[in-house]
Amino acid sequence: MPQIQKIPPENQRFKLRPPEMAGQAGNNPIFIFAGGGTGGHIYPGLAVAEELVKLLPSARIVFACSNRQIDRNILYAQPFAIVSQPVRPLPRSIGGLAGFLKAWMASMRQGRAMIIDLKPAAVLGLGGFAAGPVVRQAHKRGVRAGLLNPDAIPGRANKYLAWRSDAIFTQFESTAGEFSAKVSGRIHCVGCPIRPGLIRGDKQEALRHFNLRPDRKTLLAFGASLGAESINGAMQRLAGELAAHAGIWQVLHFSGAGKGGGLTEAYSAAGLHAMVAEYCSRMELAYAAADLTLCRGGAVTVAELAATGVPAVILPYPYHKDRQQWHNSRQLAEAGAALIVDDLIEPAANAQSLRAKLLPLLADSQALQRMRQSAKSVAKPDAAASVAAWLAGG
Repeated sequence: MPQIQKIPPENQRFKLRPPEMAGQAGNNPIFIFAGGGTGGHIYPGLAVAEELVKLLPSARIVFACSNRQIDRNILYAQPFAIVSQPVRPLPRSIGGLAGFLKAWMASMRQGRAMIIDLKPAAVLGLGGFAAGPVVRQAHKRGVRAGLLNPDAIPGRANKYLAWRSDAIFTQFESTAGEFSAKVSGRIHCVGCPIRPGLIRGDKQEALRHFNLRPDRKTLLAFGASLGAESINGAMQRLAGELAAHAGIWQVLHFSGAGKGGGLTEAYSAAGLHAMVAEYCSRMELAYAAADLTLCRGGAVTVAELAATGVPAVILPYPYHKDRQQWHNSRQLAEAGAALIVDDLIEPAANAQSLRAKLLPLLADSQALQRMRQSAKSVAKPDAAASVAAWLAGG
């Protein structure tokens, strides 16, 4: 597929289509993928986009994302057009309402222009606030719209968009009960789309890429694309106790931007071979290197753990009122593939909890092997292909 022109973020309206898109329709259908703000929204969309291009090599794909830096970090390297929307999340206080409404209306106008100008064959909402304007405008103009909902508990944006979507794709069977019964016929439990490359990572390449030792097992610690200070703080406090396993284990830790202070020093002082970085752009290699993972319970992470068969200790994000990440992780835990540890927020309290759950696994190879087998038993590797087939009209 040829490289498609990027659309500058400052274009607040999609007035002109890229030259190679001009006049395309029918044999060269255009699809809009709307959403962003976190990697958890974008990566499933990329997985579907890859499968869609396999089905329809002539397809042209536009990502209508948020204006957050994480979106640009992920999407600018991809062979798809991108449009940055001014839309913002719903504010937590009335003071931010005016700014939210101004941004919402600007994105609605932009979304309307995109639908009218590009005449997409279909739209896929990726979830979250950045999916709203384009999915709503597609619905108003009779364009087929699908919605990804990989989280066990749908957020406010997806509940709002469910009424405006022709199909809702979920990861968990239990999610259907979280939507209105009136949209139940639109729900398809296919799993969470993940990139096929994630399960093809080569362990030896991974060890070389991250400068890891081949004679050590690897503990992978990360908190999704933005990092998790709870995980960072707990691991820093546990470093001294991890020293007892330094002859067998090493650490690969992705801290998040500006959140890794003190980790490298703590691991070094403990005599651990460790690689610490803010962000990982090669997660297929990170999973290939991992023998055990300490991570959050985001929907994409849970799906990736199952697909790659990596045992996990999961520290769900603690600030969701509906315990969204805990519910995401439950299927893995019930299958015996993961242990869930409540995030108690304070580093010392989290370190104490992980001391009882994480450290024993480092000395139990048989338990890790059982967890690996259990993880693969709940994987749904065909989710991206299923969503792509629907978009293509199947």
